[in-house]
Amino acid sequence: MSIATLLPRLAIAFAIAGLAALTACDRPAPAPAPVEGGAPAEAPAGSPAPTDTPSEPPADSPAAPAQPTPDAPPPTDPSPAPTPTSYEPPLDSMQTAKPTAKLGVPVDLRYRFEAEPLGNQPVTLHLAAVPRVPGSNLAVSVKHVDGIEVAAGGAFDARKASANNAYRQQFSVTRQAASPPELRVLVTMDLPEGSAFGFYSIPLDAGTKSRKTDSVKPR
Repeated sequence: MSIATLLPRLAIAFAIAGLAALTACDRPAPAPAPVEGGAPAEAPAGSPAPTDTPSEPPADSPAAPAQPTPDAPPPTDPSPAPTPTSYEPPLDSMQTAKPTAKLGVPVDLRYRFEAEPLGNQPVTLHLAAVPRVPGSNLAVSVKHVDGIEVAAGGAFDARKASANNAYRQQFSVTRQAASPPELRVLVTMDLPEGSAFGFYSIPLDAGTKSRKTDSVKPR
């Protein structure tokens, strides 16, 4: 074969080889085959690897507000005095206290216990001071003695005392095991000629009996 005949055939062969190479470059790359056992194929090198660790909260996150502490219960009253009541027994149902001296303040003192004065149990004592003459600065107080606890229930104000008018006061009386059989009450009042005072005796065993106003006629 002559060179003039071989050259055209070689040119055709090189042209066909170059066309085949260009066609191979345009084809897409085949997808990776799945791994045996169902495990997913490895992710491309450029994608971030997943993580199962939860993200931690930022260090400067605000703390939860402190819960307020509950209010402390109010302190209990250590005084044995019961709460003063608005009940006022009628004067006719109250007994008359006996003065310890013949001469004293011109005031009649009446009393009544709401219950029997038992041991270590506070009971309310009602007192009513009735002046026989007008005066001023009328005051009633129970003398302190061992074995009896006394506490005044409410204020007593009689700066101007009228005759035959009842001025009342309540006291809490707590009787202990060894106590005197009676209370002593001091009554003071200012008169035009000077100050007067007097002591009265109140028995602890007969303070709940009502005064009988009606006499019993014998048959």
